Amino acid sequence: MDARSRRSRSALVDAVYRLCVEKGIDHLTVTDVAAEAGVSRDTFYRHAADPVELLCSALQEELADSVSAYLAMPVVGDDDDSVFLAPAAAVMEHMRTHTAIYRQAPGSKSGARLTAIIEAAARQVIETHLDNHPEIVPDQLKPMTDVVRQMSLAYASSGATASFFAWINGDDLADVRHYAQVVLLSGPEWWLGLPTPVATPRPRAIGEN
Repeated sequence: MDARSRRSRSALVDAVYRLCVEKGIDHLTVTDVAAEAGVSRDTFYRHAADPVELLCSALQEELADSVSAYLAMPVVGDDDDSVFLAPAAAVMEHMRTHTAIYRQAPGSKSGARLTAIIEAAARQVIETHLDNHPEIVPDQLKPMTDVVRQMSLAYASSGATASFFAWINGDDLADVRHYAQVVLLSGPEWWLGLPTPVATPRPRAIGEN
C-alpha cells in the first residue's frame, strides 16, 4: 500500500470509529464515512465493501498487533500468574479502548461480527499454545483426537469471549488485571500454565482498587 492509500485508510478508520460511536454500528453508511474522512466513495470502496467490514478489519488488525507477542509463550509462567494472563489482559485492554463499539454487540445486527473478532484472537492464542505445548493435555483427554481438540478449543475460546463481553458490559472496567484473572480462573485448570497449584484470588470488596 502506497503512502497515499495509507493516509486514506487511516482517515477512513478514524472516521468509522467516530461514527460507530456517534450513530451506532447498524447506522453506518458509505456516504457518511467517506464524507467524515474527507475522501470519495470510490476511495472508500478501494478499502472495504461496506462500513462494517472496514470497522471489523481495523479492529482485527489492531487486536492482532496486541496479541502477536503472545504466540510463543512458555508452557508455564515465570511467577504465580498464568501464562494466559498477559494475552487476556491485552484483549481486554483493546476492548476497553473501544468500549462504546464493543458494547453495541448485544442486540446489534452486526454484533456477531464484533464477537467473532474477539473469539478469533482468543482462539489463535490458545490454539497456538496447545500446538507448541501438547504436553499440557491432561491424561483424561488423551488421546486428543481432532474432535476432542476442537471441543476443547471451542470451550476455551468461546467461554473466554463470553466472559470478556460480560466484563465490557459491566460497570467496573478499571482493573483489567483482576478481571483477566477472573476469566482464567473460571476455566479448566490445565489451560492456565501455572507453575504451582491454582489459588483462588481473594474476593475484592466493592470499590476497592
